[in-house]
Amino acid sequence: VSEEFIVRRDDHEDRYVLANAGPVRDKTGKIIAAIVVFLDITDKRILEKNQLNLEAQLRNQQKLESIGTLASGVAHEINNPINGIMNYGQLILDCEEGDPDIKYYAGEIVHETNRIAEIVRNLLNFSRKSGQEHSYARIEDIITQTLSLIGTVIKKDQIRINVTIEENLPAIKCRSQQIQQVLMNLLTNAHDALNIKYKGYDDRKVINLSCRLSVNGSRNRLILTVEDFGTGIPDAIIDNIFDPFFTTKGRDQGTGLGLSISYGIVKEHHGNLKIETEEDQYTRFILELPCDNGWELER
Repeated sequence: VSEEFIVRRDDHEDRYVLANAGPVRDKTGKIIAAIVVFLDITDKRILEKNQLNLEAQLRNQQKLESIGTLASGVAHEINNPINGIMNYGQLILDCEEGDPDIKYYAGEIVHETNRIAEIVRNLLNFSRKSGQEHSYARIEDIITQTLSLIGTVIKKDQIRINVTIEENLPAIKCRSQQIQQVLMNLLTNAHDALNIKYKGYDDRKVINLSCRLSVNGSRNRLILTVEDFGTGIPDAIIDNIFDPFFTTKGRDQGTGLGLSISYGIVKEHHGNLKIETEEDQYTRFILELPCDNGWELER
C-alpha cells in the first residue's frame, strides 16, 4: 500500500508525507505484522509545484508578448486611415470660404481623430517590450496615457475617477511602460471590485487616484495612491495577494499574475507597493517610487 497525505506540525507547518506499507508473513504465509515507512517528500512536492508555476508563467508571458505584437500591428493599421481622415478634415478646415457648420464639423473631425491618434500612440508604447531602457518621465504623462487606455472602460461601467496630482512634481527615473503596466493593473482591480459590489450606478462607485511628493532626508519619493470603496480584501487572504497565480477571480477573469508582476516591477524600481484594506469597505494601494532609483542612465 502506498498513500500520500499532509501532516500539520505543532508549528502549523504542513508537510507532505508518503507512507509505504507492506505485510510481514510467517513461514506459512500468514500475515503477522506490517512494516510502514514514512517519507517526508515536502521538498519534492514544492519543487514540482514551483516547476508547474514557472511553466504556467512562461506560457502566460508568451501570451502577453503575442498580445503586445497584435496590439502593435493593429495600432499601425489604424494609424494610416486615421491620418488620412485627419488630413482631409484639416483641408476642409483650412478653406477660407465655406459654410460655418461645415467648418465646425471639420474641426470636430480633426479633434476626434487627434484623440484617436493619441490613444494609438499610447497603445503602441504600452505594447512595446519592457525592460529595454529607463529614463526620466513625468508621472502626469504616465497617468494620462494609462487613463486614455482604460478610462473609457471604467466610465462605461458608471465608475467615476477622481484624479488629484500635486503640482510641480519632479520627474522620475523609470521604465515608464512598466509603471504604466502597474497603474493599469491597480485600476483594473479597483474597477472589478466596484463592479462586484455595485451592479449598477451608485454614488460610492468611485476610484480615487492621487499622486504627491514625499521628502525623506535627501531621498524624494512619489506616492501614488489608488483607492476604491468596493469589496475590500479579507484578512484570510491578505498575505497571499502578491503571490504568483493567487486570485479570487474565476478562470476566465484572470491568471493571478497581475499583482505579482506589479510587485516585482516596483521592487525592481527600488520602490514599495503597500496595501490598506477592510473587507467590504475599501482597498487602498500605495505605490512609492524614488525619483532617482540609482540606475545609471542608458545612452
